[in-house]
Amino acid sequence: MKAAIIGAGFAGNVHAEAIHACGAEIAVVVCLAEPEAAAFAKKWGIPQWGEDISLALQDGIDSVHICTPPATHGALLRRVLAAGKHVVCEKPLCLDAKEAKQLVELQEASEKVCALMLNVRYHMACRRAREIIASGELGRPVLIHGSYLQEFAAFPAPLDWRYDPETAGEMRTVTETGTHWLDIVQYITGRKVESVSAQFGRFHPERILKEGFTYPPDWGVEGEPVHVDSEDAAVISLRYAGGAIGSLVLSGVSPGRGNYLSLEITCEKGNLWWNEEENNVLQVARKGEGIRKEIFAFGNGFSDTFTALMRSFYTAVRSGTKDGDYPKFREGADICGICCAVCESAMQDAKWVKTGWEGRL
Repeated sequence: MKAAIIGAGFAGNVHAEAIHACGAEIAVVVCLAEPEAAAFAKKWGIPQWGEDISLALQDGIDSVHICTPPATHGALLRRVLAAGKHVVCEKPLCLDAKEAKQLVELQEASEKVCALMLNVRYHMACRRAREIIASGELGRPVLIHGSYLQEFAAFPAPLDWRYDPETAGEMRTVTETGTHWLDIVQYITGRKVESVSAQFGRFHPERILKEGFTYPPDWGVEGEPVHVDSEDAAVISLRYAGGAIGSLVLSGVSPGRGNYLSLEITCEKGNLWWNEEENNVLQVARKGEGIRKEIFAFGNGFSDTFTALMRSFYTAVRSGTKDGDYPKFREGADICGICCAVCESAMQDAKWVKTGWEGRL
């Protein structure tokens, strides 16, 4: 089983580790900058590297891992599927409803296994939460809320591809972290987000760039003026199928929050909550009975979730079936529709907007 990786950044390294853990061989890495591709190849013992995408599509390559910025996903996926390769794509699937439709149609017409890297599903506590909700023991979900907070974009903030609309699209925080939160909540509850009302926080559109990092103008740093259009944070109200309501706070500018994805699902007969920084603890409660902690003493961590998803993918590849326990493009298209609705709402002063990629065509 030979794999190719397109992209040599953080995601590419996580994929490489997971591919090795699954017993597959990385035969080639492709990157726009050949020195970066060469360094990546040396680190992971990859025999072939370069800048030409066709290297990843050559005969003998079974699967391709797309680890590039979101705006590049659609074109790359079309080329990979046209070449007859299995594919794992980083989230989000894409940034446009029409492109989402095209990619879903390509996946469903293809005989190849096509997975989307929504790894949070593979935390043991999330799987258990899904079982609890599905069993009905807590009743119908009525309030579903949470947050995804990080400090990555707090000042001094690195100016990378996430700030370039040519690679990241119109949004930054919503597509970067909101994609994961929206997927895991829909995965656990089985309830789709039907409409949203959103507001964005763009706290410092004008900044000073010095040595690759941006600073607020009033910090007294001397450098080049730059303009930032995408959101630092978002506050989103949610309406779900089945009558539940909820909210979501997204932030890339929260110091101390390394990777804080939290969720709480209140049902008619009970409540459960979880966060990714304490990923092996699930808390469940009923009125008057206190809190029951389910602790996964031999649980998993962040890297393990990537490996678990990759195992599901390669199991499907080796068995020759498209059916498998891995996130598919249609689920990614659903989230694309939600993100598009969030952007539309925020641009119209938090107007309520219906989600659904099909209805946005």
